[in-house]
Amino acid sequence: MKKLIVAAAVALSALPAFAAEVAGVKLDDKVNVAGADLVLNGAGVRSKFGLAKVYVAGLYVSAKTKDADAVVNAKQQRRVQLVMKRDVDADKMLEAFKEGITANTSATELTALQPKIAKLEAIFKAVREVREGDIINLDFAADGATKITVRNQPKEVIPGADLSSALLRIWLGSKPVQDDLKKSLLEG
Repeated sequence: MKKLIVAAAVALSALPAFAAEVAGVKLDDKVNVAGADLVLNGAGVRSKFGLAKVYVAGLYVSAKTKDADAVVNAKQQRRVQLVMKRDVDADKMLEAFKEGITANTSATELTALQPKIAKLEAIFKAVREVREGDIINLDFAADGATKITVRNQPKEVIPGADLSSALLRIWLGSKPVQDDLKKSLLEG
């Protein structure tokens, strides 16, 4: 009997631990990104027109927090994971990202970001479309670089804390893409 209990415990410990289930999407409670252990800070659903679920977003940080500015300005690894709830043309995703960046960035900052936004645009154009169930990871390194992975395929790493901050402000800025999503991501 003891052997059976030990075997069951070992088997269960090998399974990923899910911290949250949001709109049918299970999110890991912990992830390791570039050697850094991150915890799920919060998760929520991005909806369009209050009805259509677009994606589930999860925010991973080194230590739980309710402070959006602390996440945006951190000099530590962070991740935003988007799990698509429906098919979306990459051009529409890019446009939504650009709107979120523009809403939370000054004109001067936006001008300085244009070369990096062009790189982001090239990534989206190469992807073409994301489908229901696809996962997009936006990894923000301690040095400020942004690494984008779509369907487990790493894309270009874009250097610069200005871009990582601008992207994080899409969800965590003073004018987030969706207020209740920001609140959910900052459950801490």
